[in-house]
Parts: sequence; C-alpha cells; structure tokens
Amino acid sequence: MGSGLLLLLLALQQISPLTTVAQPPSPLLDRPIPTATFVPPAPLPAVEDPGPEETAALPGTALYFPFVARHTLIYVPFVSFSLAPENPTPADLAPEVSLNAYLTWSVPKLTPATEYRYDLYMNAAASSPTTLVAANLATPWFEPTTFEPGITYTWRVVAVDSRTGARLPGPIWRFTTINRSGAPPLDAMVTVPGGSFWMGCDRSNPAEGPCSYNIFHYDEPVRAVNVDTFRIDAYEVTNREYRACMAAGACNRPRRTEMLNDSAFSTYPVVYVSWWDAQNFCAWEGKRLPTEAEWEKAARGAIDTRTWPWGNETPDCTRVNSTFYDDVGSNCTPGLDTQLQPVGKYPRGMTPYGAYDMSGNAFEWVQDKYDVYYYVYGPVDNPQGPPFSRITRDQGQMDRPLNSEQLGHPVFSIRGGSFRDNPTYLRIAHRHWGHHGDTPNTDPPYYRNIKTGFRCAVSVE
Repeated sequence: MGSGLLLLLLALQQISPLTTVAQPPSPLLDRPIPTATFVPPAPLPAVEDPGPEETAALPGTALYFPFVARHTLIYVPFVSFSLAPENPTPADLAPEVSLNAYLTWSVPKLTPATEYRYDLYMNAAASSPTTLVAANLATPWFEPTTFEPGITYTWRVVAVDSRTGARLPGPIWRFTTINRSGAPPLDAMVTVPGGSFWMGCDRSNPAEGPCSYNIFHYDEPVRAVNVDTFRIDAYEVTNREYRACMAAGACNRPRRTEMLNDSAFSTYPVVYVSWWDAQNFCAWEGKRLPTEAEWEKAARGAIDTRTWPWGNETPDCTRVNSTFYDDVGSNCTPGLDTQLQPVGKYPRGMTPYGAYDMSGNAFEWVQDKYDVYYYVYGPVDNPQGPPFSRITRDQGQMDRPLNSEQLGHPVFSIRGGSFRDNPTYLRIAHRHWGHHGDTPNTDPPYYRNIKTGFRCAVSVE
C-alpha cells in the first residue's frame, strides 16, 4: 500500500486544481485600473446569434487516479464535476430585485489558463430566455439597462471556451423586480455584500466629472476598497420615524420643525438635524451611521465606476429629485425649486442593491469626519474616517492627516446631493461636508439645514 500511496500523490501533483473565475462582490481581480479606455456599460449591438446550445456542452469531466492493489493498476474516478455557469447574482428565484441590479456569475476552470467569453440571453415574462442581449463578454458580469418593476425576468449565460470554442450553457435563472406602491415600508433595509468595489472619482469614465475640482474637494484616486457585509436603510429617515424617537426621549428636536410637525410631510426626509442628532437616532434603532466607504459602495455597487446609482445614463426626474433635472418624466415638478419629496418616489433611481434616493432629495450625514485628502492616505480595508477634519487642500500634507481640527471643531462628510444643489453634488463619487445653516458657514458646529438628512446602517456579523 505504500507504493500505491506514492503513486496517488505523484498523480495528484500532476493535476491542476479546479479554479473559479473571480466574481463580485470581489470582482476587481480581473479588472484593470480605470484608464482612458473606459467603455460605458450598455447593451451590445445586434450580433449573429449562434443560440445558447448550438455547440454541445461538455457533459462533465472526470479526473482519474490510480488505485493500486498489489501489482495491478485499476483506474477509478476521483472527482467529477460539470462545467457550466453557476452562482448567479441575483440568486435564482430572488424576489424584490433592484430595478438597477447588475448580473454576475462564475464558471469553474479546468486549469488557470482556461479563458471564457460569455453570451447572455434574457427575456421578460418568458419561460425561457431566447434574446441575446450581450455577446462576447470578457468578464463574468453585465450591467443591463433599468428593469421594469414587478416583472419576472429569465436569463441564461453561455460560456464559450476561448481555446476550443466549446459552448457551455448554464441553467435558466429567474428573478422578479421590486414593485412597491402605496406607503413605503420605512423599516426596510438592503444588504450590501462584503468585498471590493471601486471608490473615488474615475476620470476615465466619460460620464464622470469634474474630479477634485477646487480647493475644497479631492475625491481621488479611484481605488479598490474592501468593506465587510452590512445592511443600510432602503430609505432616508423620515419625519414620522424621527418624531417617534423624540417621543421616546432619545432624540433632540431639529432646529426647525415646520415639516416635522405637519402630518402631510410624515414620509419626507427629516432635515434640520445635526450629525449628532443622526447618531442618536441610529443608536436608538440599534444601528449607526454608515461610513463614507459603506455609503459609496451601497450607492455604486461592486462592478464598475458608475456616476449615479442607476448607471451612467443622464439624470432625469424619473430617477432623481433635483431642480436641475425637473423637465422630463412623470415625477417632474418644474418650478418647485425648494421642495423635498417623499422617500422612495424615484424607483428608477435606486441603487443596484435597492436603496432609494442616494442621489438627490436630501444630503446624508455619514460617520466620517471630512478630510479633503482622506482618499489619498486612508486604508483600503474598512476605512473608518480620519482622526481630524480638513476642508481645504492648502493645509498640511496630502499623504497624512492633520493633528487637530482645521476649524477648531469637527466637520463631517455628507453625501448624495440634495434637491436644489449643484448637479455635480449628485454624483456618487462627489465628497462634500456639512457647513450650512440657513446660509453657508452658519450654525456651527451643527450645520442644520433644509437640505441634509441621513439614513442608518448596521454591521452583519
């Protein structure tokens, strides 16, 4: 039996281990650093469709190792597996999928040298996907255009072996998109899987910009950042929820309360609150404010450097509450340049994970202090924010934090823009800081105004 064990070990050494292509939530292993060759995600042009099963797939592969019984070699199968796309995101039969979800999958590899291209078929409300929506994809993910609400989609991926041309069709997968009507479920949260994403402003994305455009802003370099799995509120915290916290004695009164005390505004974002007010509310709910990195991943997703939560398509008022995009679409309110809107009113603008209003409506406090240079020196694993705040690029050295607060008091980051700000502020990568009362630089250090609210997050153990 000693010689048999030796033969088995020698055979194992000559067999390459089965490997799997990288897939989100850590998709960055196969993606180069963004460059000027950025190609925006979009449905590919019509191509000749060979059909999902024109070339027979390999039915499976078995690796054989010698079994030694005295002087006779008998070969028996050691391991068997099928080669086909697997591990879909969204998961098969997933309900309430975001209208801006992206699709990911993986395919086992016989050897590390194996390379695949992918054809993707998809149909709405069909038993089988027959429409080729993307061909010859180089990576195991795809960003479709915005889905329609309340529809079941079927999809299938065919992996094409680049060396042999063998077509390996995967199973048919299904998911159903979210379709909420009536009062939003204000306690809803969405899960953001742990792993890498692209954080920062990507100059190679033609829909992006401007990046780092004045002395107060520096949102580069774009880089791979890792965060652990967490959950984040699907909606901004509303007046109704904040009133309940006040009634429990856990929250302070906002600086102004006209909307807070008017039941007509119960499902509007609570505003005129400070960073400390937001912290208190989240703690009362057993949550916390999201970090700046968590907020950005929740808004962007893991596969690209999209400019807005829905992708790179130009904003309009079906996607975002902003006076700069108020003339096209069913949600438009032209002339109402000082109006918040109820949370969840813009489903076409939701993030890939299903969070609403992360662009426009109200700015959102996050956990981090604002250091204009934090992206330069901050860690890439679960960044928690700088020790001190710095609002201008002429202070200190860019590769390290200050050793005190530039303004003598802390200044905190806000993200996402609001209903009446510069449209640049609506971009995912844009970094800003709370510095307004009713006018700029008033009400320090609280900076409570009509444009700033928040949402909460919670870690997933």
